[in-house]
Amino acid sequence: MTRNTPNRRQVLAGAGAGIAASIAGCLGGGSDSDDDEVHFITDYYTGPWEELWGELESAFEEETDTGMNIEEGGMSGTQEGRLAQLIQAGEPPDTNTSTFDQVADIWESGQLDTVNAVVASIEEINGEINTDAFLGEGDEIYQIPHGLYVSNFQYRADIYEELGLEKPETFQDVLDNAQAIDESDFDARGYGVAGMPTGKSQDEFLVLLASAGVSGIGLRWKNPDAREELEVQFPEKEVTTVLQYMKDLAEYSPDPTSIGWSESLSQWVQGQYAQCYHLNAWPVGVAAQTAEAEDSDALRGLAEATQVKAYPTWEEIDKNENWLSAPAPDGYHIFAGGTNPDGAKEWFEWLYADSMERTVSFYGTDPGRFLPTYADVLASEAFQNQDIFEAHPHLLEKLEHCQDEIWGNHYGNVDEANISSPESLYMQRQWFYGEMVNNVVTDSMSVQETYEWGLGQLEDAFADAQEQFG
Repeated sequence: MTRNTPNRRQVLAGAGAGIAASIAGCLGGGSDSDDDEVHFITDYYTGPWEELWGELESAFEEETDTGMNIEEGGMSGTQEGRLAQLIQAGEPPDTNTSTFDQVADIWESGQLDTVNAVVASIEEINGEINTDAFLGEGDEIYQIPHGLYVSNFQYRADIYEELGLEKPETFQDVLDNAQAIDESDFDARGYGVAGMPTGKSQDEFLVLLASAGVSGIGLRWKNPDAREELEVQFPEKEVTTVLQYMKDLAEYSPDPTSIGWSESLSQWVQGQYAQCYHLNAWPVGVAAQTAEAEDSDALRGLAEATQVKAYPTWEEIDKNENWLSAPAPDGYHIFAGGTNPDGAKEWFEWLYADSMERTVSFYGTDPGRFLPTYADVLASEAFQNQDIFEAHPHLLEKLEHCQDEIWGNHYGNVDEANISSPESLYMQRQWFYGEMVNNVVTDSMSVQETYEWGLGQLEDAFADAQEQFG
């Protein structure tokens, strides 16, 4: 997360400017709004989302006389800059969508409002929140959750079958498969490595560190039993192994600096590579949704060929030593200093606490991206009978696999990996992790130089976190 200073925020605003809008929609510039309007910044803004927001906005305004100003803010790495701009101007939005770590410093400084009553109303319709991830402290909740992100590995089963490749269980297996694919007659490259300095590269790096058996953000409890104080843990062997792995993968990838969250989706649909790190069944869903929109049998085949499994680990550990702790919840936050935070709360209660059918419609706009955060949604008839799942039953199977197999068996295996705290949230949004990846895939620094630079950045950022969150 950004520091609570203008200079840091301005740096991040510039760093995130390259995120493409091909999947997420056009980057929003916002519009002047009346004080009574609810200003809502969201990265839930594909074409289907935009259409749905328009319909819901009209219905909500008609029923409540509360106006809506819905702005597309860009994915991770972009929206932070827009939030910074508004907060610096003394004009925070009323609400946004993001993972909680993206607003950790805003929450810490008392700028978020509690949402307990809204969440309780939503749970009556959709079931209880199914995650223990950090959403506040004590009994206070500061996020209205929408969906969970389960990290995993995705690959083209059709290409695997044609080349006689086995499902990878280790980093080396992934590399070997990437080389075989890259040297074959297929147009697809062997792997898509995210190398932009913010966003997906950071997420991929943190998950790969966990898959190497260490804390992704480089922190651990001094005393795992007491869990009162964190310390730096950034072991050279494991960190340099992951950096070298990503550098090696880049040999079989399209230009890594062209790959962020949005680009990874559009490039997967275009068949540019046959293996990648991703979330839930998001590439499957985008391929399926595009196939139906374009009536394309080729894309239907691509969607069905896209398989999802737990990310392979470093060969020196097994899955029980993986430091993945809990899937990240994504959702809505209410800014206490907005012009109409009460209207924002009314908006989300109107959206999610009306009926299961309305709730399900939100997941159908971006199929495969999210696992529902409410316990009764995924197994409901309304969810499972969506048209997209009728046309692509394997998409539902992949989501269930993410929940039951990957989340169920590959997360939470190391008790001390749960370092949920204000400090850890702050550290998850320090962009130097992604910059480390960018350094090695562009040969700007050697692996060793990158490790030493990153360790210094980690130590400085952790000192800032301790000072801020104390």
